[in-house]
Amino acid sequence: MSAGPRVLFATSNGTGLGHLNRAMAIARRLPAAAEVKLFTLSQAAPVVRGAGFDVGYLSSYRRQASGTDRAWNLRLRDVFAEVVADYAPDVVVFDGVHPYRAVTHVLSRRGAPPSVWCRRPMWRAGSSRAPLQRQGAFDAVLEPGELASRSDRGPTTQFRAGAVRVPPIVFLDREELLGRAEAAAELGLDPDRRTALVTLGQGGLLDAAVARTLEALAAQPDVQVAALQSSLAPGMQVPDGVVHLRSTFPMSRYFNAFDLAVSAAGYNGFHELIAFGVPTLFVPMERNTDDQFARARWAAAEGVALAANGAGDRELGERVEELCDPGRAAALAAGCERAFSENGAWAAAGIVTGVAAGSSAAPSVRRRGPFNRWLRLSSHAIGPTLPLVLALGARDLARHPERRAPRLVVLALRVPPVALAERLAAAIGGEDPSRVLVLTDSLDFATLRGLGVGFELLELPDGRLHERSIERIRERAALLLRGRKPLRVRSIGLLGPELLGDGEGTTS
Repeated sequence: MSAGPRVLFATSNGTGLGHLNRAMAIARRLPAAAEVKLFTLSQAAPVVRGAGFDVGYLSSYRRQASGTDRAWNLRLRDVFAEVVADYAPDVVVFDGVHPYRAVTHVLSRRGAPPSVWCRRPMWRAGSSRAPLQRQGAFDAVLEPGELASRSDRGPTTQFRAGAVRVPPIVFLDREELLGRAEAAAELGLDPDRRTALVTLGQGGLLDAAVARTLEALAAQPDVQVAALQSSLAPGMQVPDGVVHLRSTFPMSRYFNAFDLAVSAAGYNGFHELIAFGVPTLFVPMERNTDDQFARARWAAAEGVALAANGAGDRELGERVEELCDPGRAAALAAGCERAFSENGAWAAAGIVTGVAAGSSAAPSVRRRGPFNRWLRLSSHAIGPTLPLVLALGARDLARHPERRAPRLVVLALRVPPVALAERLAAAIGGEDPSRVLVLTDSLDFATLRGLGVGFELLELPDGRLHERSIERIRERAALLLRGRKPLRVRSIGLLGPELLGDGEGTTS
């Protein structure tokens, strides 16, 4: 039996790897005997498995076949409650901006394990305070450090007294980075040339910003350019002469191969590029809560980095040229050295361990009492906001028919990876992929996204299945299908008749 704590990290969905990156950064620094599982709503779940962690996944709200927000929230409540009951953690760490009612319902009930809300600061001014009212479901709030904290005008600043704060959290420590020659070789780069990394993301206005950045870099003499494709993006086109990097995690391991970077100003990329001294032009992106613009402005004012005024900045090319000036780049690298002192992941791991042992000095924020639980923390089928939720749900389904119940559910369990795409395509046939839901044990999410289907992860135990394990799989499948009854169910792999319950066999 393990002598270390059992820690369950739960993360919300996001536009990138932010929540998962912080969770894994903390998990890596827990005591060696600790047991760790991650449960996430992010389609970056395969990255977690690739990093060596056990991972569970449930699709986020407003995805294909997800149903109304109410139906999804009740599904999340039941699945999350099952994960907590099965794993029996000593502590739960939730990383996300918005603690869903489903999560706070489970964590505030009688007998729930101790819990920590890892709550990133730097919310945009005017962001809703409603999520902050749900901190009463947790035993402690952990605030990852923010280099630009003096520029933080968001609502979390008013709740800071109840949080325990640590330095900025990054995934790697400096000594874990590869040397320049080794990093360049693994990425297919020439280590003897000045090299620029472009990591802005993809889609819409970003594509134009990437094109303008690559054009400006192409005009610089003897600058080698590499463009990073997000692990969550469907594809990326780069011009001839640009090295196309595909979803490499953790990318920071290779930062010694780069002399310059043009990056978005999200929490992870911002702090990692500064921590490891890469002269950077930050191009802030519009986000619902994360104030990337304030973060980038702080870096420019402090001489730590250059900043553009968003993806549509007309002077983006000029800023790229300034970044390429060797003297300017050297000054920025020196500013990075001054700005970043230590990795807060170590302190965060100590706090999580302390909460698990009941010995943490973190101030308690938990609020008890049935009224508070009902008003702010519960996820009952009939709750205080039911009339509004029902009205909004009907409106959303009318506007987004792809969120309605799937017409076809495909069970794809233990299908050989090389056959997954072909078998799924055959099973879908002429059905609209947006009305297809796949229940699978495969983490090949890229293939599933490419087919345009909705999907859920149905985890199978290792080894041979027996009657009890098959019953548990059947129960989980029923949870995943709750509130979204399909017209047809088809199996292309293992356990067709056992889970379908109607005698329908498998297809090859």
